[in-house]
Amino acid sequence: MKLKLSSTFGASSLRISPLHVHLAAVGLLCVLNLVVLTRVVLAWQRVRAGDAAQLAQHQAAYQAMLLKTRPLRGLDKKILQARKDQSHFYARRFPDNYSTIAGELGALATKDKVLLSRVQYAQGKPQFDLAEVRMDGSLSGDYTAVAYFINDIERDKLFFVIDTIALSGQQSGMVNLRIRVSTWMRLGAAAAATDADGNAAQPKHSKHKHDTHKPSAQGRL
Repeated sequence: MKLKLSSTFGASSLRISPLHVHLAAVGLLCVLNLVVLTRVVLAWQRVRAGDAAQLAQHQAAYQAMLLKTRPLRGLDKKILQARKDQSHFYARRFPDNYSTIAGELGALATKDKVLLSRVQYAQGKPQFDLAEVRMDGSLSGDYTAVAYFINDIERDKLFFVIDTIALSGQQSGMVNLRIRVSTWMRLGAAAAATDADGNAAQPKHSKHKHDTHKPSAQGRL
């Protein structure tokens, strides 16, 4: 038995209607939208990860900047305080005239019972608000008294620096020394103490004679 298919049935089954085309276009658009959406999500994640890394870098740089600038906080107040401390130190440790220098050395010589004589003064060029004053003189007395005098100079409230000490003679327990001591005078006073030729004005009393009796060791360290 032979079966015959109707030609009309075959033609109608292969016919593509406009609805089929519309559905296919809608499906294609959905696929494209899904692809685009996926790419957008991936790109947004990458951008977000990059922003987080940049934010972390900026935060690290900011913290480093804070550490570097921490010493500069309140710098104006620190400068004012430093200037006050400097002025106080200058007023306390540096003399303002030759009389103060001579008086202090004379007081130490009297205290330690030594003879300080023929003191010559020489003033250096002013620098940094101070001018160096060098004193070269003869020192004689008992060995122990001389040692006390040198120690008192180094510990004095005024800023003295012993540059050189040279033995010039010794007799009957007495020693004779040449001693050179330096200090620094404040700039305003140093300028006033300099004459028109640029030479240092000598103090009125450049020689200090004191008793050379041996001091008592009681109460001394």
